[in-house]
Amino acid sequence: MQDLPLMLLLIFFIGLSAYPAILVYRSAKADRNKKKPLRPPAAGEDTVGNSVQEPVRSPGPRADGSARAAQPPAPEEAPSGNILSRCRALLAAGLFQDAVRELEKTPKSRWGEAECSLALRAFLRLNSFVQARNLFEWAERQAGLRDSPLLQYLYAIICERAGDVKRASAIYDKLLRLNGSYQDCEARLRRLRRLPAEDARAVSAYFETTGRGSPGRGPGPKPRAAAPVLGEVAGRFTMLSLLGIGGSGAVFLAKDKVLGRLVALKRMSTAVSCNAEDRALFLEEAKTLSELRHPRIVEFYEAVEFREDVYLVLEYVDWETLQTVLALRGCLTPGEVVPILAAVAEALAFAHEKKVIHRDLKPGNIVAGPKGFVKVMDFGIARHFDPEASDTQEVEVVGTPPYMAPEQHAGVTTPLSDIYSFGVLAYTLLTGRLPFAGPPSLYYSQKMEGDYARLPASLPFRLCDLVDSCLMFDPGKRPPDAATLLRMLSEGDGEHLED
Repeated sequence: MQDLPLMLLLIFFIGLSAYPAILVYRSAKADRNKKKPLRPPAAGEDTVGNSVQEPVRSPGPRADGSARAAQPPAPEEAPSGNILSRCRALLAAGLFQDAVRELEKTPKSRWGEAECSLALRAFLRLNSFVQARNLFEWAERQAGLRDSPLLQYLYAIICERAGDVKRASAIYDKLLRLNGSYQDCEARLRRLRRLPAEDARAVSAYFETTGRGSPGRGPGPKPRAAAPVLGEVAGRFTMLSLLGIGGSGAVFLAKDKVLGRLVALKRMSTAVSCNAEDRALFLEEAKTLSELRHPRIVEFYEAVEFREDVYLVLEYVDWETLQTVLALRGCLTPGEVVPILAAVAEALAFAHEKKVIHRDLKPGNIVAGPKGFVKVMDFGIARHFDPEASDTQEVEVVGTPPYMAPEQHAGVTTPLSDIYSFGVLAYTLLTGRLPFAGPPSLYYSQKMEGDYARLPASLPFRLCDLVDSCLMFDPGKRPPDAATLLRMLSEGDGEHLED
């Protein structure tokens, strides 16, 4: 026992002297391993020789020697960009329900403004007001969507269509307080506030009876077999639903029981129907409007007197206006704008030949669809003119101020007033904004001074030249007629335009 400390001390010194030899041995072994060629792991081993479970192998060749098809990879979620592109194509083709199904391939938790706006457009076209309300209320709870002006604007339009005038007015008013010139909110709000009492009662009855779009109400639209809630006109037209609020009153979708077709039915304002002289003049003008039969003009069928009211019977066109397209897209490309302008110029040329002035040409009065479908509508406030009587026609101030020609502000209109509005239309389609910023009290002075930002030099020269010539304050310096507009648009047919 006395020798134990001495033995431990001896063992320690032996281990210490052997340690360098161990290091040399390990270094030499590592060098040998580097020089050895790598071999693939054996079956049942991983790369370091550890035992692993045998992997599932791809199928071998068939008995006849032909190769077996490899197992397809697990399906991946489609990129959201592809889904949006397909959805836009389906909407353009009028396949609204298919567009909704396409959007639903993306989890709703990942929806942004683009997905929500496309869904709202589809719901509007499907008259799916409850679905639109549910989506909008969901979007208002999402941090990145609750303040979207676009979604609020689209939902306000849907509320109009559902007959919820109160909610639509509140949204338009909110958007105007945030942005004094957002889209056509000012004009829409003005129309809602001036809605004739008779139309207001019909719209309210429609909204309350159907329950469409109303928070907390029942399962949605009533069956088609239910009795119409809007009544009948002249024993011939059954009013089915509300299409919107026009400048002179509400516009309804109706069924012509005699001819078996859908029509748009517009009740004219009380100011027209209650004054005997104005009523007679309007009915006389209606005869002229009924002659405006052209592929680029929404057809006016007839005027119908029923009780104390006068109704316009119009062709029913179920496509979006350019105003809605601009709200969604911001602006259009030159390749898209030129065919639209050419179609509008064709409509104006025909109308002016029939001695009819439109007086309210703007994106909201032009509908566009697939395959070059373009039609000008709302000739309901148009006026017949007599070129032999005088150079100008003094009438009441009618139109939308940002698009009106300077002379219209003074109550004077000619065919050249439509040419001026055509220039404002072209500018707005190309830039997504109005040439004259306003406010309304300054529109006339801005137009007189030509105070607007010129189109970018990157745009085709023919379009810049056309806009500048149309926006001349002096009517005599504008293109003389719509046929000239067509020639100016076609001058650069060989020129490449961005699609």
